Amino acid sequence: MKTNGQIQLYPVLRVALFLIAGIVTGELLYGVVSFGAWFAATVAALTVTLLAWKYCILQTIMIFITCVFLGGSLVSRELDEVNVCLPDDDVAYSAVVVSQPVVAEKVIKCDLIIADILTPIKIKASIYRDERAGKLHVGDGIKVVSLLEKPATYAGADFDYGRYLLYHGYAATTFIYTDEWRPATVDLTELSLVQRTRIAALVFRDKLLRRFSDMGFQGQAYAVLAAMTLGDKSALSDEMKEDYSVSGASHVLALSGLHLGIIYAILSLLFSRRRWQVVSQVLILLAIWTYVFIVGMSASVMRSAIMLTVYSFVSLLNRNKMSLNTLSVAAVTILIGNPLYFYDVGFQMSFAAVLFIIIFYRPVLNIMPHSVRDIPVIRQIWQMVSVSVAAQIGVAPLVAFYFGRFSCYFLLTNLIVVPAATIILYGVVLMTVLSFLPWLQTLLSAIILKVVMCLNAGVSFIAAMPWASIDNISIGLLQLLLIYIAIFSFCMLAVFVKKMMW
Repeated sequence: MKTNGQIQLYPVLRVALFLIAGIVTGELLYGVVSFGAWFAATVAALTVTLLAWKYCILQTIMIFITCVFLGGSLVSRELDEVNVCLPDDDVAYSAVVVSQPVVAEKVIKCDLIIADILTPIKIKASIYRDERAGKLHVGDGIKVVSLLEKPATYAGADFDYGRYLLYHGYAATTFIYTDEWRPATVDLTELSLVQRTRIAALVFRDKLLRRFSDMGFQGQAYAVLAAMTLGDKSALSDEMKEDYSVSGASHVLALSGLHLGIIYAILSLLFSRRRWQVVSQVLILLAIWTYVFIVGMSASVMRSAIMLTVYSFVSLLNRNKMSLNTLSVAAVTILIGNPLYFYDVGFQMSFAAVLFIIIFYRPVLNIMPHSVRDIPVIRQIWQMVSVSVAAQIGVAPLVAFYFGRFSCYFLLTNLIVVPAATIILYGVVLMTVLSFLPWLQTLLSAIILKVVMCLNAGVSFIAAMPWASIDNISIGLLQLLLIYIAIFSFCMLAVFVKKMMW
C-alpha cells in the first residue's frame, strides 16, 4: 500500500509530536487551565474519535487533537503533584534517603522521600555535617523535624533552580540541623510498588559501589567508573567534570545508548543460541530492565532500554530495527509515564543524538568512497566517526543553548572514549561474573583501573589543548529552533540536488 507522503511512514512519530505539543501547551497554561478541564477535553475528543470511524480524515484529525489534550492532562496532573501546599512552620515527618549523600562544605546533600503521608513527596535536603550524617547511605530511614520550603531560585542567578527542582519531581527543599533528626526505621507501605522497588535497587547499587572501593578503585578513577557503570556521579570532582565537558566526552559519563548497547551485545553473546531465540531475548530484556532500575531510571537510560525492547521484538519479526517509529515509541512511553521528562536536558540530548544518527549516519558514512571504506580498519574507524558526527550535529545546538559551549575536538575524543568505555564495561561485567575466581577478579580490576586512569589522562590532555572548546556562546530559544530548521533545510536541499544530479 502506497503512502501519500514520507511522514505517513512514521505514524508513531506524528503521535509523539502532537503529544509533545500538548505537553508544551499544558505547561504554558498551567494555573489557567486545570487538570479537570484538560481531562474532560481528552475524554470528549476520544469519544468523537471513536464515533468518527466512518470518516478517515476526521478521525485522523481527532486522534491528533486527543493526543494534544492528553499531553495537557498529563503535564497538568504532574505539576499538581509537585506543587503541594506546604506548612508554614516546622513539621515532623519520617523519610528515607534515596540518593547518594554528597559532602558539600558544612552540609551533606541528599534526596529524601517523605514516607508517612498519603501522597509521598520527594525533597532536596541539606543536613548539617557531623559524624552521624557522614554515615548516611541510600535506604537509611530518619525521623526529622524541619521547615519545608518551596523550591526557589537564588537571588541574582541566571539559572532557574526552583523550576529545575520542581520539574525533576522535588516538591520542597529543607535544611536539617544536627538536633532536628535521628536515625529510625521507616515504614514504606505508603510508597508505591515502583518507588519501593527503586529504593531497593538503589540500596543494591550502593553495595556495588562499595565493592568498587574494596577492589582498590579510589579518587577520580573510582568516580568515573561509578558514573560509567552505575550512573553515580556524586564522587566526580568539578575539575574532572570540566575536562570531560571541554573535550566533548560528557556523554560517556551519562548512562545512555552507548552503555546499554554494549551491555546488550555482551548479553547477546551469552545467549546466542538461535533455537531458544525468544527465551534468550526475554532473559536479555529482564537483565537490561533490572540494570535500569539499579542505576536510577534516568531519562536517557529509559529511552535506551525502551528502544532496545522494541529492537528485540522487531528483530524476531525481521523488521527494520532502528527507525523513527522505534524512537517515537520510546518517547511516547516515557512522556506518558512522566511528561516533565520533556524538559530534562538529558532527555532532549539523548533523543536528539539518536534522531540525528538515524537521519544523518548513512549520508555521512557514504561520503567516503566504497573502495577506501571497504578496508576493514578504515571501515571501523569511519563508522565510529560517522556516528560521532551525526550525533554531534543533533546535540551541538542544545549544548550551545544550555551550556554555551562547543567542543572542537569531539571526534578525537570519541576515538579514545568509545573503545575505552567498551573495554571498561566488558571488564566490569566479566569481573562481576567471575567473582568466584578471586585471583582473576583482582587481575581484571587492575586492568580496568589502568584503562580508566588512561582514559582520564587522555580526556584531560585533550581538554588542555589550545582551542579545545568555544565558550560563552549565547543563543536563545528562537535561535535554537532556527538552527535546527536550517540543518533540516540543508539536508532536504542536499537530497534534492542529489536527485537532480542522478
